[in-house]
Amino acid sequence: MLSDLLAAFEALPKPRELKLSTAPVRRVLEALGRPQDKLPPVIHIAGTNGKGSTTAFLRAIAEAHGLRVHVDTSPHLIRVNERIRLAGELISDSDMRRYAERVLEANAGEPLSFFEGMTCVAYLAFSEVPADLTLVEVGLGGRFDSTNVFDQPAISVITPIDFDHRDFLGRHLCQIAWEKAGIIKSGTPVISARQLPEVRRTLQAEARYRDADFFALEDQVTLSAGGAETVLDLDGLTIGPVTPGLTGEHQKWNAALAMAALKIANVFALEPEKVSAGLRQVEWPARLQTLKAGPLTAQLPGKTVLLDGGHNPHAAGALHDAMAVHAPIGIALAMLKNKDVGAYLKELAPLISHIACVPMPGDRNGHEPEHVADCARRLGLSASVHTDLDDGLSRLAQEKSDHALICGSLYLAGDVLSRNGEQIL
Repeated sequence: MLSDLLAAFEALPKPRELKLSTAPVRRVLEALGRPQDKLPPVIHIAGTNGKGSTTAFLRAIAEAHGLRVHVDTSPHLIRVNERIRLAGELISDSDMRRYAERVLEANAGEPLSFFEGMTCVAYLAFSEVPADLTLVEVGLGGRFDSTNVFDQPAISVITPIDFDHRDFLGRHLCQIAWEKAGIIKSGTPVISARQLPEVRRTLQAEARYRDADFFALEDQVTLSAGGAETVLDLDGLTIGPVTPGLTGEHQKWNAALAMAALKIANVFALEPEKVSAGLRQVEWPARLQTLKAGPLTAQLPGKTVLLDGGHNPHAAGALHDAMAVHAPIGIALAMLKNKDVGAYLKELAPLISHIACVPMPGDRNGHEPEHVADCARRLGLSASVHTDLDDGLSRLAQEKSDHALICGSLYLAGDVLSRNGEQIL
């Protein structure tokens, strides 16, 4: 068990005020000999939505070509090991302990957050285990995110940008876009997903300032979709028809973004059959994931139970589009207090027959179920308040639809996966 080691990170002194900065991570990495400079080619991924899915597509395509891939993502759903994948495999408990102890020693008791500590552990491990490619997902923002310590990644990737974390990133979309654009580096190409016009202009301005070549996805890829199948054409490289392993129209664009990023980065040559294999084989839990038969799904007999960890309006809109064919359905929802539950539900409302409002698991700072229910009723939705998830699922079992959805938080998703006996390998 790693609980004692993780407790050691939590016990470190914390700043009086939470302020985004790369300084703590840079200080520790400097003491460790700058491992971030010794990694295989790095692809750095920022954005509001789709970071994890795009990273999963990048990994799947690269591994289908036989590459060994390091991956740094967050948050974890069940086990902390999920954050760090060494050359394709989740980091072992013994390696996590070994590298974390070195990070704690290098930190010398100074203030360091858990996320900052895990970032240092990842880069130290990546520097000592051979691999062909490194994928790093930004935690929060970009410009001052702990992951943003690379001088020259192979390419910077920016997924769709929308409102989220306004307390840290700004109240306006262009402010948020400016923060995300902070991962753009001088002389390094950057590719952006489809964006609102003001977001695209902000990203392009930062790229010009950094003398970085800017690529817009819609100018690079033609996507033709017929049902679940997709054909992608990238400057003469045609992929498909193929059905990506992640569900939803938005995932087809995430797949296109990953493919375009790899082609522009030119770390390895893309082979159409292997790209198609990667798109089919990709896995990323809690993104419109169909749950397997287990103790939790048994509480909803006769229903297909889906799980999604998206937590902002853009994610809710994509969820609505993907699930509309099954509407109306019942949902169970919990959300963190720093998320706009009303805006999220407004996007999802046409899909919902009833919402079971449940508390956030553990000691996470979640909205009270009563508040979620009030927001739902103001939108004209049927809602009920529950003391726990089991009680909420009992209410969903009464809905007529043969589908049910659990959504609103990755922390809720992690609890659901664990209770249902699901594994992340």
